[in-house]
Amino acid sequence: MSALKVTNLLTNVLTGSGAATPLNGSSHFAVFVKWPTGTSAGSVILECASDANYAGTWSNLTTLTWAAANSQDSWRGTGPFGAIRARIGTTVVSTADGVSVDMWEN
Repeated sequence: MSALKVTNLLTNVLTGSGAATPLNGSSHFAVFVKWPTGTSAGSVILECASDANYAGTWSNLTTLTWAAANSQDSWRGTGPFGAIRARIGTTVVSTADGVSVDMWEN
Protein backbone atom coordinates (compact mmCIF):
# COMPACT_ATOMS: atom_id res chain seq x y z
CA MET A 1 0.00 0.00 0.00
CA SER A 2 1.34 3.43 -0.92
CA ALA A 3 1.75 6.30 1.52
CA LEU A 4 -1.07 8.75 2.10
CA LYS A 5 -0.54 12.14 0.47
CA VAL A 6 -2.52 15.23 1.54
CA THR A 7 -2.78 18.17 -0.89
CA ASN A 8 -4.44 21.49 -0.17
CA LEU A 9 -6.72 22.48 -3.07
CA LEU A 10 -8.15 25.72 -1.58
CA THR A 11 -7.25 27.66 1.57
CA ASN A 12 -9.51 30.15 3.35
CA VAL A 13 -11.29 31.43 0.21
CA LEU A 14 -14.67 32.98 -0.55
CA THR A 15 -14.36 32.98 -4.37
CA GLY A 16 -12.06 31.68 -7.09
CA SER A 17 -10.39 28.49 -8.25
CA GLY A 18 -7.55 26.43 -6.94
CA ALA A 19 -4.58 25.28 -8.96
CA ALA A 20 -4.88 22.13 -11.03
CA THR A 21 -3.37 19.20 -9.14
CA PRO A 22 -1.97 16.21 -11.08
CA LEU A 23 -3.04 12.86 -9.66
CA ASN A 24 0.04 11.03 -11.00
CA GLY A 25 -1.65 7.66 -11.24
CA SER A 26 -3.47 7.78 -7.90
CA SER A 27 -6.58 5.68 -8.17
CA HIS A 28 -8.20 6.36 -4.78
CA PHE A 29 -8.72 9.75 -3.25
CA ALA A 30 -11.02 11.68 -0.93
CA VAL A 31 -11.75 15.39 -0.87
CA PHE A 32 -12.76 17.19 2.33
CA VAL A 33 -14.45 20.61 2.29
CA LYS A 34 -14.18 22.46 5.61
CA TRP A 35 -16.95 25.00 6.25
CA PRO A 36 -15.75 27.07 9.23
CA THR A 37 -17.76 28.83 11.91
CA GLY A 38 -19.28 31.98 10.43
CA THR A 39 -20.16 30.52 7.03
CA SER A 40 -23.78 30.63 5.91
CA ALA A 41 -23.78 29.78 2.19
CA GLY A 42 -21.63 28.65 -0.74
CA SER A 43 -20.67 25.72 -2.91
CA VAL A 44 -17.48 24.01 -4.06
CA ILE A 45 -17.25 22.31 -7.45
CA LEU A 46 -14.73 19.50 -7.98
CA GLU A 47 -13.58 19.10 -11.58
CA CYS A 48 -11.27 16.75 -13.46
CA ALA A 49 -9.35 16.75 -16.73
CA SER A 50 -6.96 14.41 -18.49
CA ASP A 51 -4.05 16.78 -17.84
CA ALA A 52 -3.33 19.55 -15.32
CA ASN A 53 -2.51 21.91 -18.20
CA TYR A 54 -5.80 21.31 -20.06
CA ALA A 55 -7.08 24.72 -21.24
CA GLY A 56 -10.67 23.75 -22.15
CA THR A 57 -13.76 23.25 -20.00
CA TRP A 58 -13.11 20.72 -17.25
CA SER A 59 -15.54 17.92 -16.39
CA ASN A 60 -17.70 18.38 -13.28
CA LEU A 61 -17.23 15.53 -10.78
CA THR A 62 -19.54 16.84 -8.05
CA THR A 63 -20.79 19.96 -6.30
CA LEU A 64 -20.65 20.18 -2.50
CA THR A 65 -23.09 22.76 -1.13
CA TRP A 66 -22.94 24.43 2.28
CA ALA A 67 -25.33 22.87 4.79
CA ALA A 68 -24.01 24.00 8.19
CA ALA A 69 -21.25 26.12 9.69
CA ASN A 70 -18.43 24.35 11.51
CA SER A 71 -18.89 21.21 9.41
CA GLN A 72 -17.20 19.12 6.72
CA ASP A 73 -18.39 17.59 3.47
CA SER A 74 -16.52 14.82 1.72
CA TRP A 75 -16.41 13.14 -1.66
CA ARG A 76 -14.56 9.95 -2.58
CA GLY A 77 -13.35 9.18 -6.06
CA THR A 78 -11.69 6.37 -7.90
CA GLY A 79 -9.63 7.12 -10.97
CA PRO A 80 -7.87 7.25 -13.06
CA PHE A 81 -8.06 11.00 -13.59
CA GLY A 82 -5.19 13.09 -14.91
CA ALA A 83 -5.82 16.08 -12.66
CA ILE A 84 -8.33 17.54 -10.24
CA ARG A 85 -9.15 21.05 -9.10
CA ALA A 86 -11.60 22.76 -6.76
CA ARG A 87 -13.39 26.00 -7.49
CA ILE A 88 -16.04 28.03 -5.75
CA GLY A 89 -19.35 27.62 -7.57
CA THR A 90 -21.45 29.91 -5.38
CA THR A 91 -19.64 32.61 -3.41
CA VAL A 92 -19.00 31.55 0.18
CA VAL A 93 -20.75 33.86 2.65
CA SER A 94 -18.84 34.18 5.91
CA THR A 95 -18.43 36.54 8.84
CA ALA A 96 -14.98 35.07 9.49
CA ASP A 97 -12.82 32.63 7.51
CA GLY A 98 -13.47 31.18 4.08
CA VAL A 99 -13.70 27.56 3.01
CA SER A 100 -10.72 25.19 2.73
CA VAL A 101 -10.47 22.03 0.64
CA ASP A 102 -7.98 19.16 1.09
CA MET A 103 -7.46 16.03 -1.01
CA TRP A 104 -6.16 12.79 0.47
CA GLU A 105 -4.79 10.27 -2.00
CA ASN A 106 -2.91 6.99 -2.10
